[in-house]
Amino acid sequence: MATGALISFTLNILCAVVALLTSYYAYKVNRLVGNQVIGAISLGFMLLGVGLAVDASTTLFSGRTLVQFSSRVLVQFASFTYLTVQMVAYLVIAIGYARAVYGSQQRPVAPAVIVTAAAVGLYRFSLLSYFVVLILLAFVVFQGLLIRSGQNTKFSAMVLLAFGLILIAHVVLLASVLTLGPVLFLIGTGIQFLGFLSLLIFVVRSEVVGPK
Repeated sequence: MATGALISFTLNILCAVVALLTSYYAYKVNRLVGNQVIGAISLGFMLLGVGLAVDASTTLFSGRTLVQFSSRVLVQFASFTYLTVQMVAYLVIAIGYARAVYGSQQRPVAPAVIVTAAAVGLYRFSLLSYFVVLILLAFVVFQGLLIRSGQNTKFSAMVLLAFGLILIAHVVLLASVLTLGPVLFLIGTGIQFLGFLSLLIFVVRSEVVGPK
């Protein structure tokens, strides 16, 4: 396997493990506090963890020489599945934030973004999906800033930091798709891992000592 593919595989596996652990501990915290944002993070990161595991397997597989048409189709299908799951995961988190800020009567714009993206078609789907995820993450960070301004707590600060890092990561990942830059992709994946890890540290600490 090429060095770049091996690094990408390792980072994706680490992100998948951290995402699934974040989902688990967020679920445990949510059972104690019944927080909509924590509940959305739990479900969203469960989807992200599964999707990243699939994507890591695809990276491992595509790192080899693909000479069979069926192999290429399998890789493309797995990549499509991951990108779709990623959009759904961040949509879930965006809706959780919207409900926390506006209540259950809001009409979030995120579903409209997904519908619009689907209407465009599957042309350059990876570029489209990263753009949609970027919009959803920007929405999440904006809602996090609103929560932070009203609730100056460790919860709001740490979660905002984590999603800020993930947003930066996806800016870099989008740039890597636009420029076809493998180095940018690895940098973006590394920043994403730091964002995931920050969120995991927070939910683990919250589960141990209680939400603050």
